[in-house]
Amino acid sequence: MPGYTLPKNTRTTSVRKTASLVAAVVAVPLLATGCTDNTKAADASAEAIQVVSSDTECKVSTGSVPSGNLTFTVKNEGAEVTEFYLLAADGLRILGEVENIGPGLTRNLVVTAPAGTFTTACKPGMEGDGIRSTLKVTQSGNQPSADGDFQHLLSTATGQYASYVKDQSEQLLTGTEQFAAAFAAGDAGKARSLYAATRQHWERIEPVAESFGDLDPQLDAREADLEPGQEWTGWHRAEKDLFPPAGYAALAAADRASIADRMVADTKEPGGAYPHAGGLRGHAGQWRQGTP
Repeated sequence: MPGYTLPKNTRTTSVRKTASLVAAVVAVPLLATGCTDNTKAADASAEAIQVVSSDTECKVSTGSVPSGNLTFTVKNEGAEVTEFYLLAADGLRILGEVENIGPGLTRNLVVTAPAGTFTTACKPGMEGDGIRSTLKVTQSGNQPSADGDFQHLLSTATGQYASYVKDQSEQLLTGTEQFAAAFAAGDAGKARSLYAATRQHWERIEPVAESFGDLDPQLDAREADLEPGQEWTGWHRAEKDLFPPAGYAALAAADRASIADRMVADTKEPGGAYPHAGGLRGHAGQWRQGTP
């Protein structure tokens, strides 16, 4: 249940799913989430917010709830696998999610939410921006309490995960620089050998990286994710050139160099050749200070 950003076209990756729970605990300290994996019918209490997802609609039973513990009971009445998200007001940061809800199944998303404005989204077919609506959470006056043991565990987990993100970010930058140099030089053999080993560091921190706005699509968008007119950059653009399909026309040297430079710049600190991208290491530093 992560605290990262929902890309305009979200891909489903096994690594992101594995790391999502850890990211939720440490990246969104003001909002705790959990999901109940029910292949059988979920318990639907009187307080549960009923969500019915179909291929064309996302019906949420209420548009306003008091703050505190919220349970979303999500039923899939569509023909495709669906997902349900609770997003921040900006419609980007994911505060809670429940995935892989097959047709006819029901799953629960349990959230402890403060007062504020949120966005709900169903994603039939697990593609696109989702079918969205606004959810207002009003101040109930009931503040969830946490005992000392929980606070200690939360603090410890936050510190450990921040160290993990820093370590993986540094290894990613080192590997990206080596990969980019080989790719730009046309050394396809070396670039292929570095591809998977380097990109695994990105996959390990993707729940955090996805909270950095355009950084995830710039570095990790797949060709099928692109919107009309969107420039294709990053790992998968290089991958297509290194592992080309039949009939593919290889990139020119100047294009390889441009893609390689962009990958390194987007992974570095802010202020490089592409300052609008922010840079993974710079964003990771902000995240460690609690300002994702």
